[in-house]
Amino acid sequence: MNELPLRDIHLPIDSLWWPPAPGWWMLLILLVLIGLLLPKIPAWLRRKPIRTLSLREYDRIRRTRSDGHLDDRQLIQELSVLLRRTVMSYGARGSDANLCGDRWITRLNEMSGECCFSTEQCDLLTRGQYQLEFEIDIEALLHSCGNWIKSLPRKVGHATD
Repeated sequence: MNELPLRDIHLPIDSLWWPPAPGWWMLLILLVLIGLLLPKIPAWLRRKPIRTLSLREYDRIRRTRSDGHLDDRQLIQELSVLLRRTVMSYGARGSDANLCGDRWITRLNEMSGECCFSTEQCDLLTRGQYQLEFEIDIEALLHSCGNWIKSLPRKVGHATD
């Protein structure tokens, strides 16, 4: 009845688990990378460029001013605080924190690489919040502060929120 010359069933030889297929190598590399980077991801997500945070704070000050919640003296004080915090975050905190007067203005100009403030604006930033009366274009001061922040380098510093 069985006239065809058929061979018996051949079982495959036992395959070894080594070397693994390329997909297993890629999975192993991916798992190692995830294991190394996973502890750093939350800190990386919290870090924001100082320039971006400073621009956000500048926009808040500008909006508060346009809503009428800040008078000129308060505006000058908030701008001075913003500029000082930005400078201290970019550079050495100890050496930049105690700057005042002409050294403070020189440091602002060094950081931006250009002279963003006029002489009157420099005087107003250093001594304006202590003067009883002053006459200056506040919008020009706001514009100069915005230009100074925008002229800062992007990648120098980071801050946590």
